[in-house]
Amino acid sequence: MLPKRKLLLFGLTGLLAIVLLLLPTFAGRFTVFLLYLLFLNVALAQSWNLVGGYTGLISLGHAAFFGIGAYIAAISMGQMDLPFVVAILAGGFLAAIFAVLIAFPTFRFRGVYFAIGTLILAEALRIWMINWEFTGGAQGLRFPIGGLPSLNQFYYMMFAAAVLTTGALVLILNQKLGLGLRAIRDNEGSAQNMGVNVFQTKLMSFALSAFIAGLVGAIHATRLSVIEPYSIFGVSWTIAMINIVIVGGMGTIAGPIVGAIFITFLGEALADFYSVHLMITGLIFILVIRFMPQGIWGWFVDLPFAKSLAGWIGEKPAGVPPAGGS
Repeated sequence: MLPKRKLLLFGLTGLLAIVLLLLPTFAGRFTVFLLYLLFLNVALAQSWNLVGGYTGLISLGHAAFFGIGAYIAAISMGQMDLPFVVAILAGGFLAAIFAVLIAFPTFRFRGVYFAIGTLILAEALRIWMINWEFTGGAQGLRFPIGGLPSLNQFYYMMFAAAVLTTGALVLILNQKLGLGLRAIRDNEGSAQNMGVNVFQTKLMSFALSAFIAGLVGAIHATRLSVIEPYSIFGVSWTIAMINIVIVGGMGTIAGPIVGAIFITFLGEALADFYSVHLMITGLIFILVIRFMPQGIWGWFVDLPFAKSLAGWIGEKPAGVPPAGGS
């Protein structure tokens, strides 16, 4: 039988889920769109958190997976006339396949060299897409007119993506794979000596993370209806994921959710002040790394009245990894 505290937690979570499911029926379009962006940020942050927070692989190339998912969905629907659901899933699967292919050369690197390697590959792919006529080059692609979901339907899809991504991480972390990921993050050599198949474990983490990013990219691109490589493959997507995870708390389930809420609503509050927004976001990022390396969630659960929450919801944040770590 579950403890009363966990029953209370599940009850509050269920109540929140019901409110979010019913929200589009009474909220305005702006509120629905803002929460859509929040769910998008949660899903992408959890995707990167699986690799960066739990496996210790600091990837700077996740924008490539996001962009691949977007373009595969556009090609599938626009040129191959595939159904919407098939196109979205194809975006996730092709992103995962690309991750597997680049894993073989990039996994030879460690620490900052791995990060630079993934960034170079992502930028190379962006330049390729800008010059590839099959995908429209710099002009990009358009989705078919008509038959696309409404804003409310996109809201529910992104809500499902955020919930399923978070749920998948919870399941993984309670399995043998989750123990292997954290062992690799803490000490790759020791993990290998303990019998963890390091390459296979990292590959599974990398591919699953790419699948999630590609799936989210496919959904978001369909909502945009027009995509081009400069923005859809932009490194800003990767920076946003990393920023959310570090600000919220790396290596936890709750951290990326907290970070996504903070960053999404901060961005909306400063939407009319782009330069100020960049400066404030950068300043917050620096201050978090300097004074709260375990993120907002890590700082919160360390407060005397909140310490018990760490045992309710998840493990203590891993914190920002030192430079040169694996």
